[in-house]
This record gives sequence, structure tokens and C-alpha cells, in this order.
Amino acid sequence: MPEFFYFSGFCSGEISCSLLKLSNRKSKIGGVYYTPDITITNSDYSLLREINHVVCENLGVISKVKGAFNLSMRGKRKVKKVLNFFALYPPIAGDLVLSRLYLISKSIEVLESQKEHKRSSAQELKLKEIRTQLSQVKIKAFPISEFRQQIFSQDAIGYFLAGVLDAEGSIGIKANRNRGQPFVAVAMKDGKIIKLFKNFFQMGNIHIRPKEKMIHFEIGARAQVLKALEIFTKVYPVKMEKTKKRIKKVQRILNDYTLGPIPWRVWNKI
Repeated sequence: MPEFFYFSGFCSGEISCSLLKLSNRKSKIGGVYYTPDITITNSDYSLLREINHVVCENLGVISKVKGAFNLSMRGKRKVKKVLNFFALYPPIAGDLVLSRLYLISKSIEVLESQKEHKRSSAQELKLKEIRTQLSQVKIKAFPISEFRQQIFSQDAIGYFLAGVLDAEGSIGIKANRNRGQPFVAVAMKDGKIIKLFKNFFQMGNIHIRPKEKMIHFEIGARAQVLKALEIFTKVYPVKMEKTKKRIKKVQRILNDYTLGPIPWRVWNKI
């Protein structure tokens, strides 16, 4: 089902993978234990519920955080469910997200290799290394490896990019010399995903924002924006209500001002 690649795309933008080191309350000598955790953060509660159902068979827990919600899948059993989903519908591109998933998978292998009550020094070292690598991927945006690009169908790529757009994209009309310029943009640290947008649409531009360690893809020509919005509405539809509303507003304005520039009083309200 290629439409399930939407969830892979969305998670590629919103996923956080951790190997938590927690206090063992049952231990009388201050022992600790490790547990893998995958968290998806977004403000759309309904969409997180759908992701929980599709990706984790409703095993995740949704909790409220400042301005958004966390969908947390903590523990080997829950994380393995998520990894099983990504085995069927892997991120089509993105060395950072693939690094996170690889490391969290390796952490489960190490945890399940423990046959005795006490971890060996070698197992403890491996778990610490994985925690360090996960931290470096998050903070420095350095992947652990360049992953080989697999071949996917056009539909799989389209749905994947729709998910990424919902997670990391922006749609609107911005100021340009006192006129309004429409745009569809995505900014991420995962450069291969940004390049995938460019290759898929065969239009738009890519530029680097070095201070933020971001790579930015943007479509700005009116006709091209309308084409992209049509794709993400009817062919590979987005799911977030916020994104749908933005698309409708921009489409309406562009169709109303097809023969002339968009005046400032119109784009200023977007």
C-alpha cells in the first residue's frame, strides 16, 4: 500500500529516537536499566492517533506537551512494532532518520543479547556508544553512515513527500517588493530528503542555511506553486488540517489573481 509511505515521510520529519537510561526502582543498590523510545511530536492530535493506529497498532501513548502532543512508543515491544512498520515502508531518503532507526534497532539487539541478570561490560559499552551516537545525530546532524538509495515507485515517493511536507513544510504568500509571492517550502537537516523534492518535482530551488544547519527547498513561481498544491491535494494528499487550510487559502488567492500581481493587503492576511 504505497499510501502508507505518507507515515514514513511524516515520521522522518518528526521522529525522535532515544535509548533511555533510567533508575531501577527495584534495585537495592541504585541500579539502572536501558529502554528504547521512539517519539513523534506534533500539534495535530487526530493525526497522531492515526499514526499510533497504523504504525504501532495503538500501543503508543499520547501526552500533551507545550503547544503540541507527544506520541511515545517506549520499550522493546512497542519499538519493535514501529521498526516492523519501517521495514515494510522505510524512509525513502534521509541519512539522519535512517541512522536513528538503525541505532535504535541495534540497541534492541544488544538488550536482547543479555542472557544473565547483570549486563556484561561489553554490553554496557555498546549501549553507551549507541546513546552517544544518537545524541550526535540529533545535536550535530551528522549521520552515522550514507545509506544506499533504494528504488521506489513514483507513488511511494509522492506519498512520502506529502508526509514530509506536513511535518516540515510551509505554504503561504510572502512579501516581495510590495507584492505577494506564493511559495511551497520545506526546510530540514536531512539533505537527501530535500534533494528528493527537487528531483520529484523537477522545479524549485535549493539553498543552504548554514547557521541553522538546514537545507531549504522552495517553489516560488505561481504556476509551479499551483501545480505542487494540486499534487498535494488530489494525487498525494496531505493529512494535517492546518496544511489543508493553508493550501485552500493560497489556491483561492492565486486563482482570484491569475491575471495580475497579488496586492499587499491580500497576502498580508495569510
